Amino acid sequence: MKLLFFDMEFANGQVPGSIYSFGYLVTNEEFEVLDEGSDILINPECEWNEYVEQKILAYPKEEVEAAPAFPSHYDFLRELFESVDVAVGFSVSNDNRALKKDCERYGLDAISYKHFDLEKLCRKQEEHKDAHGLAGYYTAWCGEAPDHQHRSDGDALATMELLRAVCSAKHVTAEMMMIAYPECGGDSQTPSKATKKSSDRKNGGKKRHRRPGRHSKKKTEQPAHGAELPKKEGV
Repeated sequence: MKLLFFDMEFANGQVPGSIYSFGYLVTNEEFEVLDEGSDILINPECEWNEYVEQKILAYPKEEVEAAPAFPSHYDFLRELFESVDVAVGFSVSNDNRALKKDCERYGLDAISYKHFDLEKLCRKQEEHKDAHGLAGYYTAWCGEAPDHQHRSDGDALATMELLRAVCSAKHVTAEMMMIAYPECGGDSQTPSKATKKSSDRKNGGKKRHRRPGRHSKKKTEQPAHGAELPKKEGV
């Protein structure tokens, strides 16, 4: 199993997308690094949010604005997501939404990938209930603060190290964890519950019914929430 750990930073929440950096690395399910990745700077082509510019931006603004805009990075990003089995992020819905919006903004096809949200996973654990945010959970599970906060490559690395720490504490692989918590995963092309509710409202609250026998898929059994994780052999 190949895992893509990724993170993005955004220039302005009022501009859909507005990604200005994309950090990543790729590992196998044992967290052995296959691609060390990098932090890709992207010209957001918009006015900067003042707070982001003053408190979050880890690079000189001039350096970011001199970088190519999103369309120049599109082919690489699409191939990157397509080359792995699962993309892992923290509070991944924000990144999914921004990536989709930047594709729409520039008239590009949406990038399809399966994802897993580490924030949702951490919230479901009995340990460290008082922690919050990537830095908070990282500190709680790893015993020290993460490096290079608000740099996308630093946050992508912290995401990998956090999942590795949680899996180590539970004596499971990343794949076992994802099987045990399917509710923390999803597909970038599947509308969220909020999007579906909005669509239902636009349709007058009517539900669409498929004719029986068409496109039916047999349901596969999933581990019940709270079920004991499968033990790794030899542990």
